[in-house]
Amino acid sequence: MSSPVHVLASDHRVVVVDKPAGLAAEDVARALGRRLVHRIDRATSGLLLLADDARTVQRMQRLIAQARVTRTYLALARGAVVSGVVDRALSPAGTYGRRHAVNDDAPGAVPARTLVDVVAAGPAASLVRATLVTGRTHQIRIHLADAGHPLLGDRVYGGDVADATPRLMLHAWRLSFVHPNSHAPVAFDAPPPGDFVAMVAQHCSDDALASCVGP
Repeated sequence: MSSPVHVLASDHRVVVVDKPAGLAAEDVARALGRRLVHRIDRATSGLLLLADDARTVQRMQRLIAQARVTRTYLALARGAVVSGVVDRALSPAGTYGRRHAVNDDAPGAVPARTLVDVVAAGPAASLVRATLVTGRTHQIRIHLADAGHPLLGDRVYGGDVADATPRLMLHAWRLSFVHPNSHAPVAFDAPPPGDFVAMVAQHCSDDALASCVGP
């Protein structure tokens, strides 16, 4: 790996890393000799959870399925986003892995739920915290795009905002779960990288991210 990966925690069960944008999650796991518990897109920066063995992977994935692992992202989306709950099923992956928001009774539909909290808003974009209740592929990107607020830099779901930034403006910011070894609750935050900070300052304000230090 040419890009640095910051290891925030590591023991004989789980590893939490801060992945830079542009690096595939699979490459991180391979380089560290660990197994992926979940994935984030290559273009997404931030927290990624890995495990030592298949049993731990399965255990943590069950917790994710039960919404007992909290994953919160920061995203910069077009327009004036409204805080709330997005509860829209997603279609099966189609061409090039692309999905769509669909009705719950559509063939192959999978439930998907995202909690959206607006942190700051500018004239043309909003900084939001998006927390996954379910963890479907591209869920945040699809839910916000379906509501008319595609993420800046999204070349799959972004339409005319695809070239608005150097990369997808999505950062896996906070991760919390009960540690499988100590059974104690643990939480990790990853400050957004410089390119994300710069785009938030440009579209919202210089201090827009300051409010994200709270719970």
